[in-house]
Amino acid sequence: MDQRGGSETRRGEGWRTPAATTRRRMPVDMMYAVGFICLQVLSIQAAAIQFTKEPKSQDALHGRSAMLRCEVSDPTDIRYSWLHNGQPLENSERRFQEGSNLKFSAVDRRLDAGNFECVAENTATGEALHSNNASFNIKWLESGGVILKEPVSDREMENSSLVTLRCDIDGHPRPTCQWFKDGVKLTEKTHQINNKERTLTFKNASPDDNGLYYCCAKNAAGHVCSNTNYTLNIIDKSFPRPVVTPEDQVVVRNGEAVFHCQFTAEPAPTLEWYHENELLANKSRVFLLSNGTLLITQVKPRNTGTYRCVGRGLRGSQVTLEASLLIAEIEDMVPRASKVFTVNSLQQVECNAPHGKPPPVVWWEREGQRVPTEGRVHQDGKYLVFSPTEKGDSGTYTCVAENKAGRRIQEVTFTVATPPVWVDMPKDSHLEEGKPGYLHCHAQANLQPEVTWFRSSNIIQPEDIRFKIFPNGTLRINNVEVYDAHVYSCQTKTLGGQLTGYAKVAVLEKLKFTPTPQPSQCLELDKEIPIQCSAKGREPPTIRWSKTDGGELPPHVKQKNGQLRFTKVTRSDAGNYTCIASNSLQGEIRAFVTLTVAVHVRFKVEPDNTTVYQGHTAILHCQATGDPKPHIHWVGKDKPLDISNNRRFQTMPNGSLVIRDVTTDDTGKYTCVAGNSCSIKDRVAQLYVVDKPVHFPTEEDEKAPYKMIQTIGLSVGAAVAYIIVVLGLMFYCKKRRNAQRMQKGQDGEEPEMECLNGGAVQQNGHTTAEIQEEVALTNMGTIATTEKRHSHVNNDKLHFPRTNLQTITTLGKGEFGEVLLSKAKGIEEGEEETVVLVKSLQTRDEQLQLDFRREAEMFAKLSHPNVVRLLGLCREADPHYMILEYYDLGDLKQFLRISKSKDDKVKSQPISTKTKVSICTQVAQGMEHLSNHRFVHKDLAARNCLISSQRRVKVSSLSLSKDVYNSEYYHYRQAWIPLRWLPTESVFEDDFSTKSDVWAFGVLMWEVFSHGEMPYTKLSDDEVLEGLQAGKLKLPLPDGCPSKIYKLMVRCWALSLKERPSFTDIVHALGELPSDSKV
Repeated sequence: MDQRGGSETRRGEGWRTPAATTRRRMPVDMMYAVGFICLQVLSIQAAAIQFTKEPKSQDALHGRSAMLRCEVSDPTDIRYSWLHNGQPLENSERRFQEGSNLKFSAVDRRLDAGNFECVAENTATGEALHSNNASFNIKWLESGGVILKEPVSDREMENSSLVTLRCDIDGHPRPTCQWFKDGVKLTEKTHQINNKERTLTFKNASPDDNGLYYCCAKNAAGHVCSNTNYTLNIIDKSFPRPVVTPEDQVVVRNGEAVFHCQFTAEPAPTLEWYHENELLANKSRVFLLSNGTLLITQVKPRNTGTYRCVGRGLRGSQVTLEASLLIAEIEDMVPRASKVFTVNSLQQVECNAPHGKPPPVVWWEREGQRVPTEGRVHQDGKYLVFSPTEKGDSGTYTCVAENKAGRRIQEVTFTVATPPVWVDMPKDSHLEEGKPGYLHCHAQANLQPEVTWFRSSNIIQPEDIRFKIFPNGTLRINNVEVYDAHVYSCQTKTLGGQLTGYAKVAVLEKLKFTPTPQPSQCLELDKEIPIQCSAKGREPPTIRWSKTDGGELPPHVKQKNGQLRFTKVTRSDAGNYTCIASNSLQGEIRAFVTLTVAVHVRFKVEPDNTTVYQGHTAILHCQATGDPKPHIHWVGKDKPLDISNNRRFQTMPNGSLVIRDVTTDDTGKYTCVAGNSCSIKDRVAQLYVVDKPVHFPTEEDEKAPYKMIQTIGLSVGAAVAYIIVVLGLMFYCKKRRNAQRMQKGQDGEEPEMECLNGGAVQQNGHTTAEIQEEVALTNMGTIATTEKRHSHVNNDKLHFPRTNLQTITTLGKGEFGEVLLSKAKGIEEGEEETVVLVKSLQTRDEQLQLDFRREAEMFAKLSHPNVVRLLGLCREADPHYMILEYYDLGDLKQFLRISKSKDDKVKSQPISTKTKVSICTQVAQGMEHLSNHRFVHKDLAARNCLISSQRRVKVSSLSLSKDVYNSEYYHYRQAWIPLRWLPTESVFEDDFSTKSDVWAFGVLMWEVFSHGEMPYTKLSDDEVLEGLQAGKLKLPLPDGCPSKIYKLMVRCWALSLKERPSFTDIVHALGELPSDSKV
């Protein structure tokens, strides 16, 4: 379209000034002036738009991309548009305007034919400028078929007639053509080929020209071959032509096979049959009929193979037709596994046919009837279709395969799994303590449901001996304990769905002693001794004492609130006593106690710190008295001395220890343990072995005995000098060792430490007792005496009357004995009663008794808001009690689990990330205090921390390893260890240090952010042990855990001790985290 306005111009045309004749009268010179000014203005505007690039005609390939470019000198306020054959061009996916240019993603030889014109328009002035016309020279090549040009139809083709084939491939520029027969290229020398017309001509066509013909052509656009070919078939009646073709035969053994074969020709052709390469003739079971048919009776395996029917005519080559003969066979079908489907699902099962000749036909049957081809359950070819499944579809279906050789079947059992339906769901129950308790979880479904039980969100494992799960889903608690009062849930599921039921268990406490009085106890003569007997039941019981023989209690023996108090023990107080607890609901129970009167062990001679020269004999004196007479044995370096297998060690009749030929390896701590049937006491002494000074005798000493006085003087002087030198060296060594320890501390190595949970801390294979030093040899006794005196003073301050304790419940059992939750009267200032945690010592194992005392002494030394306080001790009678602080929400692990519980009966609130970080920080601060006092916890975990309703956390040592948390401990090398919380060096080398506590703290942080989940819950204990040994064990990132927290966990789990942070570093790192939840 060519529009011209007052301000529009076109290239190649000049500006036109209209020849205006006006009727107005005005001066002629003014008209010229006005015209000249207009001409100047229009010339300036015309010069404002000039093309710097114009579209140019160019070559293009059909289907390929192309571009027409258009640019002006000053693009300001310029709008571009394009015209195709004078019409405005609209954008499409194939052809669109890109900036000022016109882009073609695929040029089309039909749609893009013609002229293209670029129009540049100034939007400010309205002026427009048109470019020159440009067009494409489009090169293309299009495939076609080979067609018969002459004669008009195939029927008119005869021998020696004219036949012309045309190659229907076209393109621009005109393509050159090549002809092929049966894949062989034809040349112009041997064939009449017309490239212009693209034809192939046979002047005298004959059967020799028969074959498959095709053509290929090429030009600048490419190369293509014909998409349809032509088969030339010139018939010569003298050539043999098949009329009946033999077909492949599959027959049963001893069956009959018939091959039909006929040819036609003028004159009549001859026909011969061959089996493989053997010419056949009439013989037994093989017959050649006059019409060319071959008959074989009673077919055997030797008759199988390829048969050829050969026809020969007067002219032309022979024609061979082939057919095969096979004996029918079918393989057995492999048994098939049963299948389980969900109800209301679309299922399709395939019936795979076995190998056979001929290929077997397959179908599906149910109960002897063919499955229909239509309906909800139908067969589609070889597939059995359920659309959809229903409960009644369960049953046995048969896949049938059949051919001439026979029939084979394959039975498949399908089960349609339905959602379970409650028969007897869990219900809130009151179970009696000490008896089996049953919780039912019985549901019905089509497919036996799988039942899983949970106890406070923790799965109950089948191997847990405390429980038994029956096939019908019933859970039996074999022996109900007080701590079995939890929310239980059962999950019953099939592939069709699942059900979950909850039951809250309340335990009806049996009438029981808390704890049961020790059956054999000892009273110290002339002392005031209380014997405690406490009990619990559904109704508070009445407790009274009596003599077992029915005798009256003597006047100096009083009983009150279950306590039998002897104001002054006499020999006659020995005997059998009975504690009777009774109430109106549960009757009465009795505990029998045999009391022995004796004199407790007292040391007459205590071992002193001793220093001897290497190679000399060391004597550690120890004598004790008591009634019965105490037995004395020695513990060296925290291990019982095996005197029978070491001749250097000997225990004297009075109890003293003699060590002959001492070495520096004998340096260490030795404990004299004296005990009788009533009491055990021990005293500790340190043995130091030093090198003997070298003395060189002189000849004058040997020859002048009369100078004895001088010799003695010199000897005394030398001894004094030696002592001064030794003291100086010891002082120097002490300073150097202190410097080395400070250096080790800076390098991240651990100083000497004590263990919170028993045992001495080992470093590099030696206990801390083996590497201790003292500054001077002369003040050792004073130091030891001071420490013992200080320990006794502390124990006296912490003494608490056993009568002021009232047991609430038993929390569980640990290594030392039962752990009780109790009320203590007046133990805290300003509180009448305080709920406390009581750890009892109910073992005769000397090492555990020593560990119990060590733990009590350590708690007494600690004072920190995030470490549980030792409130008191009951050591005047067995069992000994350690009274510790308790928080109202119990242990941290239980709190974390409850916060995750989805049970409506448990009112839980989710824990924010900020609270989780606060919990971790408080534990880290408590552990920092422990490490600063050179204590090692050895069992740091969420179960051993307490938490209050104000979210205050304290590090404790519940160690309920024997029941409540027994699944979190692993029996390894004759000890129960918290395997999943320990690093490699603690498990395999028994090396515990602050760095091993740091590893456990990392696991504790993981527990906090995974809501109390068991670490490595998918791995068995043995797999965890293997992972630790391989050094490839690492817990995954918990859901919702900030990346900075997880990186801190990973640092705590470093294999190298030096790479693990200290607790001070951890407190600092946690303190730097932002206060919001997006850490």
